[in-house]
Amino acid sequence: MTSAPKFCIQCGSRLVAVREEGRTRRRCPRCGWTFYGNPVPAAVALVTRGGRLLLTRRARPPYAATWDLPGGFLEAGEHPEACLRRELREELGMRARQARFVDFALDRYGPKGFPLLTLVYRVMPGPGRLRPGDDVSEARWFRRRAIPYREIAFPGLRRLLRRWVSGR
Repeated sequence: MTSAPKFCIQCGSRLVAVREEGRTRRRCPRCGWTFYGNPVPAAVALVTRGGRLLLTRRARPPYAATWDLPGGFLEAGEHPEACLRRELREELGMRARQARFVDFALDRYGPKGFPLLTLVYRVMPGPGRLRPGDDVSEARWFRRRAIPYREIAFPGLRRLLRRWVSGR
């Protein structure tokens, strides 16, 4: 998966690199359509309980077998908090009692993947056992001082977690 198309989605012509507003973009020389490479929105949860943070192990690429915050991509027309609640149900069978926006992270979906804008919410889990879905191989609660930063999938989320744990 690459971050930029090679062909115009309007007319099918091969795109060419152009400098525009101080950035290199891909533009169609035939019809003028420009690919801007806007980030794809996602919502993830800082799920806390008893001073511990819930991390999930990714079962699929990119970054399979690394730790991540539970969540996923927004559907068209979906509010970020609704996305978060849907993803928690799908990935973990979890209901969220409260969700409060904390911060955002900028990442790429894999080393050469598309750009992400990840909205991060602090979530209090509802009652019940966790039931990991097919895209989660494991879910585990970590004490703040035991978070495995080096094994966390996305660098932007890793930085955000370090700031959150330190109280900044």
